[in-house]
Amino acid sequence: MAKETEVTEAAEASEEREAIEEMPKTAKGTEKTGLAKQTEATEAPEEAAEAIETAEAPQAEAAEETAQVVAEEPAEIETPEVIEPPEAPRAEATEVAEETKAAEEEATEVAEPAEPAEVSAEAPELVEELPQETDVYYYGTGRRKTSTAQVRLYPSKEPEIIVNDKPADGYFSRPTDVMRLTEPLQVTATENRFRITVRVRGGGISGQAGAVRHGIARALTKANPELRLTLRKGGLLTRDPRVKERKKPGLKRARKAPQYTKR
Repeated sequence: MAKETEVTEAAEASEEREAIEEMPKTAKGTEKTGLAKQTEATEAPEEAAEAIETAEAPQAEAAEETAQVVAEEPAEIETPEVIEPPEAPRAEATEVAEETKAAEEEATEVAEPAEPAEVSAEAPELVEELPQETDVYYYGTGRRKTSTAQVRLYPSKEPEIIVNDKPADGYFSRPTDVMRLTEPLQVTATENRFRITVRVRGGGISGQAGAVRHGIARALTKANPELRLTLRKGGLLTRDPRVKERKKPGLKRARKAPQYTKR
């Protein structure tokens, strides 16, 4: 019995070997491919993990570097210094302001009558050249409204204004008239340089004062022609043409009409 069992086992073993040998090659290939896939599947995650680690390594290093820089920056940052503007523009601005002020002062000096100072320097020479009692004089005729004034200026150290053989203060009762006729002397700074005699006729007190002023201004231009510009700027050489209008027929005066009555 033991021999029979051994024979049968040997036969079964041989049959199994033959069956294995006769199995299709595709099955073996599939088994092999399955095993390869399993190996590849096991190997792929490892390679992916290595790739991720290699890729994450530079990023981690960069992150560490940035963290270090950020940590170090607050210690290195200093408070910003206040930048002051340059002093050169300020100096230039001050220079420009000073120049403008100087120009304005010059303009004001030019606008003001600066010539009288020169006249005052020249007038004493004229007075010293001529004696106090002399017949040399400067003549000027002035007119205002219907008044006519004949003015004579005598260089003298004792200034005086005589109008129709009377002092100006005594002839003209109003101070405004006296100030008006002495205006040319004030403008040219020659108040104490001449003795003035005046012969005035026609018109009223206001017209005569204007005529005397006009005559004095004209006489000063003959005494010193350089005074013409100063007198011209003051409007003292211009003849005032304003006069009273004549009465019109049908009116009470030049323009006043009688009151209108409807009935």
